[in-house]
Amino acid sequence: MNSPGVMNLFTIPNIITMMRIVLLPIYLYLFVQGNYYLAAGLFSLSALSDFVDGYIAKKFNMHSKFGKLLDPLADKLTIISVLLLLIRLNLIPRVVSLIILGRELFIFFSGIITYFFGLNFIDPTLLGKASVFLLYTAIAVRLIGINFFGNWLFYLVIPINIISAVDYFIKAYRKVFA
Repeated sequence: MNSPGVMNLFTIPNIITMMRIVLLPIYLYLFVQGNYYLAAGLFSLSALSDFVDGYIAKKFNMHSKFGKLLDPLADKLTIISVLLLLIRLNLIPRVVSLIILGRELFIFFSGIITYFFGLNFIDPTLLGKASVFLLYTAIAVRLIGINFFGNWLFYLVIPINIISAVDYFIKAYRKVFA
């Protein structure tokens, strides 16, 4: 399924990714309404589907240009919007949220710049994937009110986030200027 065309829009990984984007306003709304467990459940389902769509795309060679654009967009929309909500509601320490939010915005905008230079997006590293996994876990844990463990996970995510952002910057710099 590597051929260009309209059909690449409707691969299984792309459909899963589109469902993640559709779920986003639903669990944000549920969270704002105080339905924390259902919001956390939908958020966790969304996070799990992020790993599933990547696995399916890789395992069954269902990569597409649309998917390479859509998947990171869904990731960043999810993480940034949930972080903004957690910041707004003061549910996580502000320094934690600002560091993580800064990294996510940096990667989002540098991905756009890389794309406009006509280059492919930088593939996520194992460290970046671990960072996202821990971040999703920390967010889900905080959504259901397990504060101590959730905060501990957020503080664990910070150094991993910073290291993966520096690694991403180096790779982006080399890709654009090398």
